[in-house]
Amino acid sequence: MDPRLAYWSFALVNMVCVVGFAAGGVRAVRRGETPRHRRCMLTAATLVVLFVVSYLVKLATLGREDLTTWGALSVGVLRVHELCVLTMVVGGVVALSRALRLRASRNFTRRPEDPPAPAASVRWHRGAGRTAVVAAALGLLLAACVLAGMYRRAGLL
Repeated sequence: MDPRLAYWSFALVNMVCVVGFAAGGVRAVRRGETPRHRRCMLTAATLVVLFVVSYLVKLATLGREDLTTWGALSVGVLRVHELCVLTMVVGGVVALSRALRLRASRNFTRRPEDPPAPAASVRWHRGAGRTAVVAAALGLLLAACVLAGMYRRAGLL
């Protein structure tokens, strides 16, 4: 198997894990399990950071894909996937920055003596987090389409 194809296959598995942990984090916070929510989301974020590092290594060792052999639709799907990933990262960073402001609030600690979280921070955190999770799920779907096209062009599908 082509090393680039193997890399992107691994990257798809990584994206499945990112979306899985993010979905688990959403379920946890809906049940009021904020520590589990935090762990799931930080795990998802760590997987994204590890992917970025691996991508830089991949660029240095294997280079970029030759998009001249791709059709216009395939390139378009790739570009929308990249936009989803960018949206996921920006949404995740905003959600994390707002979460840092919520750590000492009773919304997180569940201790009545702690102050309530500012409503604006909660709204921003929830909105940015929701945006990141939806973008990750769409990015995963499009990544599967991009990878299927790569397998097809390699004659493996």
